[in-house]
This record gives sequence, C-alpha cells and structure tokens, in this order.
Amino acid sequence: MTDPPVAVVSGGSSGIGKAFVAALRARGYAVVTCARETAKLKRLEAEYPGVECHPVDVSDASAVRTFSNAVLSAHPRIDVLISNAGGMREIDFTSDNLQSLDLTAEIRSNLDGAIHLISGFLPGLKRAGRASIIIVSSGYGLAPATRAPVYSASKAALHSLSKSLRRQLAPLNITVTEVAPPVVDTPAVAHRDVPKLPAKDVVEKTLLAASKGVKEVYPGTARFLPLLLRVAPSFAENLVAKS
Repeated sequence: MTDPPVAVVSGGSSGIGKAFVAALRARGYAVVTCARETAKLKRLEAEYPGVECHPVDVSDASAVRTFSNAVLSAHPRIDVLISNAGGMREIDFTSDNLQSLDLTAEIRSNLDGAIHLISGFLPGLKRAGRASIIIVSSGYGLAPATRAPVYSASKAALHSLSKSLRRQLAPLNITVTEVAPPVVDTPAVAHRDVPKLPAKDVVEKTLLAASKGVKEVYPGTARFLPLLLRVAPSFAENLVAKS
C-alpha cells in the first residue's frame, strides 16, 4: 500500500489553520500540525482523530527545530507545508503606554515563524520530488492598515519572502503559493462587525491554486486589490488603511 501524502500545517488549532487541517485530511493526507495552546490541540485531536498535534511556538527557533526533526524522523517526505501561524494586534504608536508593549511580537510569530518553519522542513520537501509551500499572508501586506502597523509590516515582509523563495526553490520542484485573504471569519476577529469570508472558502481556493502552481491567491474582495493598486494606488491604500 502506498503511503499517503504528508502535509504540515502551523497554527492548525483554529481559524484558517484548522480549516486547512480539515480540508487536507478530507483529501487523504496524513496531517501534522502545531500550535501554542495545548488545550486547543487536544480538542483538535478529538475532532479529527489521526491528526498529529504538537505544542510549538513558531517564534522559538529551537522549538521549531525540535518539531521539524521529530516530524521528519517519522515522515521523511513532506508534500505540502503550510505556514499559517501568527497573530495580529492593533497598536497605536501615539499612545502613552507604547514602551510597555512587546512591539515586535508579530514580527517574531508571523515572519520569523515562517522562516523557521520553512527552513526546518526543507529537507522533507526536497525528498518529495515535487512539493508545495503555502504562505498565509494578508491584503495588508500589499497596503497597510492604519490600526495594525506592525502586523502589516510583518505581512509585507512575508510577501517579499514568498517572491524570493519562489525563485530560489523552483529548481527543486518546490512551488510557493502566497494567499492574501481579506478579513476571514475566525475567533481572532470575532469582535469586528465587518463582512468576513468563511475560512473554508479561503482554504479550498488556496489548495486548488497551489495544486496548479499558482503564485498568488486573493480570495473574496481581496481579488480587487492588486488591480486597484496598479490603476488607483492612492485610492486603494486609503481604502485599506481605514479597514
């Protein structure tokens, strides 16, 4: 019997990551995921028996190295790697308590985390012969949100990272697909009264695109952003800035 393809998903205990776990499992993949909160991982294991769950903070390079080594010892070949883990805060640089905040937390989780994850699993991706990396970015990586400057900066860096890695890894038959969704219906944005795209829709569109080697995916209303930034950049940036 042929072994099933293997997918690794970071931040798979909720939101977009959990939707990726569900979709890949339904497609017959052996799914491995990680997240910071052990309680959420236990609930995920109960909901999706057979999914391998590891408590990992992707901003910790040593922890990701331990995680990737453990997974690769059991699954030498990795067919799909999804860098999804991260977070978003609304930081006001005009506030008086600025110095009391950990201002670079999103850089470590969103950007550093992706770098640690991808570098850790590259040996397995190379062994697959043909593999896919999916990087969950954001429309704020193209045009920043005023309310979330550090988050936007981290996603802009991910956009740049995706482009560079795509060129570097192409000779190894490893494709890199960046998905930049609009506001998605996840627990992280439950407090916001705005239109939200279902996580399942984002995931289905992204997996289809990645299977075809598509470079960038803009689900929902985000599909208008690249064109708007070309034809009316000031209007587009002002529109996103207020979102």
